[in-house]
Amino acid sequence: MGLPVGYNTRVPPRSGLPVNFGTLKKLADEYDVLRIMIERVKDKVNAQDWSIGMRDEKAARDAACDEIEDFFQYPDKLHTWDDWLRMLLEQVIVYDAPAVWLRPTRGGDLYSLEILDGSLISPKIMADGRLPPPEYGPAYQQVLKGLPAVDYIQPVPTGSPIPLDPTGQPFPELYYRPRNIRVDSVYGFSPVEQIIRTIQIGIAQEDWLRDYFQFGATPDLLLGVPENWNPSQIQQMQDFFDSLLVGNLANRRGARFIPGGIKPVDTKEKALMDSAVQEWLVRVMCFALGLNPMPFVRMMNKGQEETHHSEAKEEGLHPWLEWVANFVNVLIALKWGRRDLVFRWDEEDGTDPQTQATIDKILTDAKVYHPDEIRARRGEAPMPDEMREQMNMATFAATSNATALPADQQAAADERASAAAEAAAARLAAAKPAPGVAGKPVGKGDGLTRSTRTAPLY
Repeated sequence: MGLPVGYNTRVPPRSGLPVNFGTLKKLADEYDVLRIMIERVKDKVNAQDWSIGMRDEKAARDAACDEIEDFFQYPDKLHTWDDWLRMLLEQVIVYDAPAVWLRPTRGGDLYSLEILDGSLISPKIMADGRLPPPEYGPAYQQVLKGLPAVDYIQPVPTGSPIPLDPTGQPFPELYYRPRNIRVDSVYGFSPVEQIIRTIQIGIAQEDWLRDYFQFGATPDLLLGVPENWNPSQIQQMQDFFDSLLVGNLANRRGARFIPGGIKPVDTKEKALMDSAVQEWLVRVMCFALGLNPMPFVRMMNKGQEETHHSEAKEEGLHPWLEWVANFVNVLIALKWGRRDLVFRWDEEDGTDPQTQATIDKILTDAKVYHPDEIRARRGEAPMPDEMREQMNMATFAATSNATALPADQQAAADERASAAAEAAAARLAAAKPAPGVAGKPVGKGDGLTRSTRTAPLY
């Protein structure tokens, strides 16, 4: 589509586009299935733990890590991280217009990160179609009640002077970062906008189903009467039958008598929901939002359910986590001046412990990892040398690869083995039966099987 002539003179955001912010908000709020999915995405992202650490994982943490972590506990000094993140994700999923005002202190340092309504932000461009850098002037304009209200510049790196507005005051900084950036538009492309047709079909289907139960002029049942009845007789029967339904919620739900024999005719479908179409709509929406469609579709076997869950986690949740991490990392680099620090989600180890132990053993035996590297991945310090010497002793690690025992330990082991052999021989001798006569028949009821009755006893 490109940018039209006189673009900067257009005040309302998304002017001239087929879909405006109001339409996207209405679709996200009106379709209850979609709203449930949006809230579920927020829940899943919020359930993840995070921390601020060094980009080089082997480097030691410094005081700035704790400082930034404390800051993000209440990013806007009012809401917790979870609440703040939910507001941010709402702006991304519905509008793809996350806008954060970098509110400064009187000294010019960062005081808070306050999320603004992205549907009120109109990006501005230079002659070459790009956003103006901070030193060139405002890049965004906040529109309130249909009129320009506040001009914002792009974020200024810490340590650089902030440009002043015509009144001599520093320009406010706005961190505006759509998730789906496009070259031919200054606006993002939200998941809601990507599936707008699917949402409209879903809403139409729900409206039709609602109207089916709420409205209608066709009776539910037509009852035939004898063909020789005249209209007067039919009306008399109708009046009589209706009198039986007085006080009912709607007389329209009753039956009607028509000529043609006593044969009921059901004029309305018993089920108006096409499960195949509904499942397809749900699957499209779940894929767009990175969710598992299993709660909305018919039951599958356990293997298919686990596959869907795994795919949704890897292909759906991971992009959201990556976007949030990148969003915060840019802020850390800009306002703390620390490119060596990163926002990092804590990895969730969903592997079965026994399976993980087997994997670790294979990797260490194949010399892919050192045992201390496995310990480090589990958050443990390297094993001390004296402890490793003890574990390498054959008496401690009784494995096929163990080294030979010391002389005194070997002698003690031989003595124990000899005593055990003598005890076993004594038990065998005590259990040996008394000799019998060869060929002597064995009587009935002696408890022996047929095959042993003709055999000699020794």
